[in-house]
Amino acid sequence: MMRKNLVADVRGIASDAVRIVRTRLELLSIEFQEEKARVVRQVLVASGALFFSFFGMLLALAWLVLALPVEYRQAVIGCVGLAFLAAAASCAFWLSRNGGRTPFASTIDTLIRDEAAFRGGDD
Repeated sequence: MMRKNLVADVRGIASDAVRIVRTRLELLSIEFQEEKARVVRQVLVASGALFFSFFGMLLALAWLVLALPVEYRQAVIGCVGLAFLAAAASCAFWLSRNGGRTPFASTIDTLIRDEAAFRGGDD
């Protein structure tokens, strides 16, 4: 009788452990998909920033060179160049602000809580 209870308890513990591992793996899978989407979005924004910075600056400067009198060309080219560099810097700032997240942070936090629970509380 005692042996049957012990075997049932061990099976129950093993079942719970497998369920916990499965849940954590599902969470990891979901976070991986989210991280992948975030990286793709950042690559697209970075590509757009580069495209618009380079070609916008080129076209605007070419237009200004042709449209302005000779004595104003140098000053206006400098101002427009600075404006495009400021736009590129704002895109870079956006990327750095939105890219600082730790990948799989939710899974790591959950595993830390699990570890603390197995130890018998927060240490």
